[in-house]
Amino acid sequence: MIERAVDGVLIVGGGYAGVHTARSVRRAGRRSSIVDPSGRHDFVTRLAAVAGGTAPMTDSSAGLEEFADDVILGSVTAVRDGEVDLDDGTTLTADAIVVTAGAVPLKPPIPGIEHARPLRTEDDALNLRSAIEDHDAIVIVGGGATGVQLAGAIGAAHPAKTVTVVDGSDRLLVGMGDATGRDAERILRDRRVRLRLGDDVDEILPDGVSVAGEELVGLPIWAAGFTARADEFGLPTDDDGRVVVDRYLRVDGWTKTFAAGDIARHVTADGTELAMSAQIAVQAGEVAGRNAVRLLRGDRLDEARLAHRGWVLDLGGHRGLAEIGPVTLTAPFFDLLAPALHWAIDMKHLVETRGLAGLTDRPGA
Repeated sequence: MIERAVDGVLIVGGGYAGVHTARSVRRAGRRSSIVDPSGRHDFVTRLAAVAGGTAPMTDSSAGLEEFADDVILGSVTAVRDGEVDLDDGTTLTADAIVVTAGAVPLKPPIPGIEHARPLRTEDDALNLRSAIEDHDAIVIVGGGATGVQLAGAIGAAHPAKTVTVVDGSDRLLVGMGDATGRDAERILRDRRVRLRLGDDVDEILPDGVSVAGEELVGLPIWAAGFTARADEFGLPTDDDGRVVVDRYLRVDGWTKTFAAGDIARHVTADGTELAMSAQIAVQAGEVAGRNAVRLLRGDRLDEARLAHRGWVLDLGGHRGLAEIGPVTLTAPFFDLLAPALHWAIDMKHLVETRGLAGLTDRPGA
């Protein structure tokens, strides 16, 4: 075993929570190191557009060296308080660690689930982009944000292809407002996307999906949710596999290790559990990074005050959906504003984490 001490804050994972943790650490004047198997930050909010063909392939990721002081390539196998084991036998030690490794696609016990292609990483998006171009029909399992954005992008970029969205619920975008779900359906139907709602998937085939005894032919794509991977690392978790953290985002019962993003169970001030999303990951990463530096300095930690601020979805073809507090931008004409808002949020993320370089070397530049 090789032991390596890391100066400053060690961050596990280079997703949204990870790079915003690095940003928070940098602003506090300390050094950050990110350990990640790919060495790249995937722009998750852009992947559906990349895969569907409404955004260029360069929108999918950027090197983590642009966000952190040091990048350590490796896959994490275990996390202990103040220690991280890698698959090559190396143990990294640090006085402050933030685990942000995120989530992986949910794999329920559906026969043939291995045939469904996921959409979570840059490689997923680029592989899907190529596969979609080679297929005349596509079946997307999942009518949530990922599935709706992907279907919208494919419908806009490839109007001649047959696209079907399958979901066990009787509406799209469950968890968002009724108007948002209705207008998502309107936009997709305008693009001739077929909707198969209210029926669960029986089986996923190599070239289709079986639903209520009917086979829907097409490239099967899985967009029906994600699950935290904390149990793989030996972290204390809740029943859903998410890390249990205290009000400072420190791993429950530990002293040197924090968790932020999809991997952790985040709650609002009144205890309401927050969904896995990029916006929560950004907020949590900022708090975790700040508290990691406070821990190093021996200062009092800040309580996390996380809140859901709304949804902004880009469906491609200059159409989108947005819920910001009590305001919805989903109806005809207003749905033109959501893509611009989505772009502005992406730019804010890049400028915050990369500085002014984010304005010239960015998705969509």
